[in-house]
Order: sequence, then C-alpha cells, then structure tokens
Amino acid sequence: MAPVEPAAEVPDTTAYRLRVIFAGTVGNAIEFYDFTVYAFLAVYFVNHFFPLNDPVAGLLASYGALAAGMIMRPVGGVIIGSLGDRLGRKLALQVSIAMIALPTLLIGLLPTYQQIGMAAPILLISLRMIQGLSVGGEYSASIIYIIEQAPPARRGLWGSFNPMGGFGGIFLGAAVCIILTNQLGAAQMSDWGWRVPFIASIALTLAGAAVRLGLGVESRVALLKKHRVPVLLALRVHWRALAAIALANVSTGIVTFVGFTYTVSWMELEAGVSRQYALGVNLCALLMAAAFSVLGGMAGDRFGLLRVATAGLVVLVLGAWPALTAIASPALAHQLAGLALLALGQGLFVGPMCACMTTLVPMHVRATIVSLGYGLSVGIFGGLAPMATEYMLSRLGFGMAPAMVIMAGAVASLAALTLSRSWRSFDPRLPEER
Repeated sequence: MAPVEPAAEVPDTTAYRLRVIFAGTVGNAIEFYDFTVYAFLAVYFVNHFFPLNDPVAGLLASYGALAAGMIMRPVGGVIIGSLGDRLGRKLALQVSIAMIALPTLLIGLLPTYQQIGMAAPILLISLRMIQGLSVGGEYSASIIYIIEQAPPARRGLWGSFNPMGGFGGIFLGAAVCIILTNQLGAAQMSDWGWRVPFIASIALTLAGAAVRLGLGVESRVALLKKHRVPVLLALRVHWRALAAIALANVSTGIVTFVGFTYTVSWMELEAGVSRQYALGVNLCALLMAAAFSVLGGMAGDRFGLLRVATAGLVVLVLGAWPALTAIASPALAHQLAGLALLALGQGLFVGPMCACMTTLVPMHVRATIVSLGYGLSVGIFGGLAPMATEYMLSRLGFGMAPAMVIMAGAVASLAALTLSRSWRSFDPRLPEER
C-alpha cells in the first residue's frame, strides 16, 4: 500500500458539515433535474423529433434517446473519474456540472423534425449523449467527495444525501412539469411549453457551478499515489471490485427510472388517471424516496451498511408486485402505499450503498472504479429498462411489466451482494485506514 498523508482532522461543526454536504449534493440535484426532465416530457418529443406512423414505435424511439444518454454514463465515468483520481475531486465536480449546462440549453432551443428534418433527432440524441457524459461522473464524484471527509461513524448518513439530492432533482423536474402543464394546457405544452424546463435549467446549473467554484475544501486524504491512466489500473488490478460495484447497482437505475419515472405514463394507462394527477402522486413518491434514503444511511451506520442495503433489495424483490398492483388501483391511498413500498426498498438500498462503494476500493483509483462501475450498471440497465418495459407492455401485453423488470433488477443486485467475493469480505473502513 502506498504511503498517504495523515487524514486532516474533520471539524465537528454544523457549518462544516452543511458546507461539505451541500457542495457534494447541489450539483447532483441539478444534474438529475436536467437529465430526467426529458423522461417526464418524452411523450412530447415523439411528434417533434420522431414522427413515425406507429405511435408505439415513436414512443420507443423517444425513450431510445433517453437510453442513448444513459449509455454514455460509463464513458463519462471514465473521463471524470480519471480526472478526479489524477487532479482532485473538486475539479471533477466542477467539470461535470459545467458539461451539462450547454447541451441542456440547446435541447430547449433545438429545431424540430418539421424544421430541419433528420438533423433534429440526430442533434437531440447527440446532446443527450453529452448530458450522459456529465451525469456519468457527477454522481460518483460527489459521493466520494463527501464520504472521504465524513466522520467514520457517519459515512452512511453523509453519503445518503447524494441519492436524496438525486431524488430532489427528479422531484423538481416533476414539479416544473406539473406547474407548466396546469398553466399552459396540453396544446401549448405540446407546441412550445416542453422547451421551458430545459431553457430555465441553465440558471440552476450556473448557480450550482458558482457554488462549486467557491469551494475551499478538498478530499480529507492527500492523493499521493497517482496513475497516469487510472482506468487501465482499474481494469487490470481491481476488476473484481469494479464488477462487484456494477453488479450490485443493476437495481439502482431500474427502480429509479421505471419505479419513479416510467410509472407516470403507466398510471395513466392502468389507473385511468390524468397525467397531472399521475405526476402529482409521483411527487409524493419522490419525497418518500428521498426521506427513506437518509433513513437507510442512518440505519446503515447503526446496523451495518451492507446489511441494510441487502434488506432494501429484499423489500424490492418481495414488494414490487404488490406495490405495482396498488399503484394501478384508482384509489389514491392504494397508490401512495404502493409507491411508499418502492420508496422504502430503494431508500434502504441506495442510502448505505454510497458509503459501501466508496469504502470498497483504494483511494488512488477510487473515483475511476466507482464512476465506471456505477455508470456501466445504471447507464445500461437504467437506460434500457423503460424501453424494455414499454416493449413488454405494448407489444407482448404484459400489464405488470414494470413489476417484473423491477423484481428482476433487485434479484440481480441481491445475488451480487450475497455471492460476490468482494462484498462477502466487505470492510466499512476506507482501505487507507485499515
């Protein structure tokens, strides 16, 4: 093990804690808003960018643009993760948030298929891919930034603010969609209102970038042992840990993008409710998921990080089918109960997993391994899950397709946590502390 400088003493003050947590999560919330607002407005992109005769094929193509951005997450993980390992976590955070500002604005200004032909969908997918690069490194970089400075006994809690920020960003995106739809109506929303969230987000993104430019705190342990190409070292030496992180997160993106995004459209179909109603109910689900994420992190500090994460997956495996059955009910109480069950499982899982991933790998390749492993899994499985769910529902006639996809993802993650050699020997301490 390479020598490292002694860890700087962490000030035990409320101001310090809030500064670190806010710096790590503010960009995460903004990036999730920018990246997921497309998913909430995907239905409006069909006629403007994918005017296919088959409406189902058009919707699949629209979700395909979402998947294209998600698939770029691993590439972003390599780029921004390597930057974080070689030049510092703070710089990686600044670069990641800057990378999403311009493409988000351009999506809001993009000419449609009727105006520029095939160039429109090509440009849209290209911009989504650039966004994917940014998100691929942002989430992991912010996790590591926070966990490396957290008190050892509170790493679960500190890390849980990252998924809380992510759910908060999705909440903000959904809230904007609801307000715009209510104020503008369906016709104007379809005509030009869908552009507003993308254009307006530039102010939020620039504000987040300004906050990070003013950061004065870097990782609490000096980055001494550096590698010129961290990704090669990760693939050659630490591939088991990389695979363990990727397999453990199969469920992460699936539950987020199917359970808390795709279900908006699914509720309209199955429960016979309006889009505004479905979005409103989903807001409650996102708030619950954010709260349960923090609860999961706190529980992980007390009862064991990996134990609580495993419990969350068990809830998802056993609860996905009854949860989606309740969500399909026309009764609000049943819908909220079903979403609460999904939120509980996801929160108990992702809350402590932030600390688990960070403490699994050594410091000098930590950002690369976590970013690449997490990005591969969430990008591939999370990106393709809504499209696969839509295909199973529309083409194969599986009405409970969302439940089936969520259960499959949770089973895969549960198998990884219980069978992987890396997770079986898990130690909640950072490697440099052992």
